[in-house]
Amino acid sequence: MTSPEPPLLIRNARLFDPASNIDVIGAIAVADGRIVGIGPDTVAEEHEGAIDAGGCCLFPAFCDPHVHFRTPGETEKEDLESGSRAALAGGFTSVIQMPNTNPVVDTPELVRDLTRDDPIELRVLAAVTYGSQSRELTDFASLLDAGAVGFTDDGQPVSVPVFMKAALEFGCERDVPITSHAEEPTIGLRGIVRAGTIADSMGVPGWNPRRESAMVERDAVLARRTGGHVHIAHVSTRGAVEIIRKAKSGGIRVTAEVTPHHLSLTVSDVPDIGADAKMNPPLGTEDDRRALIEGLADGTIDCIATDHAPHTPREKSQKLERAPFGVIGLETSFAVAYTRLVRPGAIGLARLVDAMSRIPREIYHLEPVALKIGSRADLVLVDLEKSWTVEPGKFQSRARNCPFKGMELYGKVLWTMYRGRILWEVRD
Repeated sequence: MTSPEPPLLIRNARLFDPASNIDVIGAIAVADGRIVGIGPDTVAEEHEGAIDAGGCCLFPAFCDPHVHFRTPGETEKEDLESGSRAALAGGFTSVIQMPNTNPVVDTPELVRDLTRDDPIELRVLAAVTYGSQSRELTDFASLLDAGAVGFTDDGQPVSVPVFMKAALEFGCERDVPITSHAEEPTIGLRGIVRAGTIADSMGVPGWNPRRESAMVERDAVLARRTGGHVHIAHVSTRGAVEIIRKAKSGGIRVTAEVTPHHLSLTVSDVPDIGADAKMNPPLGTEDDRRALIEGLADGTIDCIATDHAPHTPREKSQKLERAPFGVIGLETSFAVAYTRLVRPGAIGLARLVDAMSRIPREIYHLEPVALKIGSRADLVLVDLEKSWTVEPGKFQSRARNCPFKGMELYGKVLWTMYRGRILWEVRD
């Protein structure tokens, strides 16, 4: 009879987890995929083979509630394996995939195929309507039973109010969120750049911010009427933030996410960055950016999501008008937010970690991950003082369409552990 392996010990780490109210230099013991011990650093000093964290921050691993891994149908852009590698390189061990694939994830078979625990925790939102065409509702119950963690027609809105209402009613009954791609298609054009002087000077169609706020308002009203939980994807405008804040104060079940690129870039950056700054919703004004930061700081916006949207270099090398919408973000998410928000003092480190780890898991009812005994050992070690230059050519993702190319950032992910195993560590 073989004896069990001794616990893996991680020592000399700054253990940081606001959910567990911990911020100390100490050690963690891991066995059988779980945290089995937390204590002062002396616990691990004499343990042979202990991992020395070098005083760097050890956080609960991150969760991204909004990714596109292009499976099925467009795996030349990304697939589950490459997307998972990119996630691990960014400190993520859980991601939630959107259903706007080819074909759309509107059957139990596709949900089951995309719901996996290897190489990371892969979960999926199923479509609200078949083909995301807003013509016929999907079978919510069978999709949920197959493993879906929520529903959305992301990529486009659920344009028929009665369909969104039905989804929210089901969500209320079964306690699952309905994610809203908030864009009212009857207001203006589906522009390329935020409407204004920059769009005019570039000679491209402008995007009216009322497209977002009008749909957020509609879905907040429907959530109030049904008691359902609506989650607003990729918030980008001050108007939307104000509506969400008012809805929350009125007791409506609404949560929201914001992307690192909307928190750190504006429409003024588009002429220099080009097609790698083309996404939907488009980058907003500096006033919008400040409103998003304020909303994240005060909890109006609950969490950070990358909306990781890979495309091939050939597609993104086209002129702005022809290039597809979307940018990647898994491998830069923490560093961008830490550099642009925490270091200048706009939000605290605790708020950032909560927004990237605990809260997205809570919204979609995933297993909690925390620095406490018994928790699944999903951990990320980050050197907050290490600066690095964004080089998309070195990414784990198959895609390179990153708007932060060439930028210097702080906060380097050194390694990521999933279920007690270090699956990615920095090589340079």
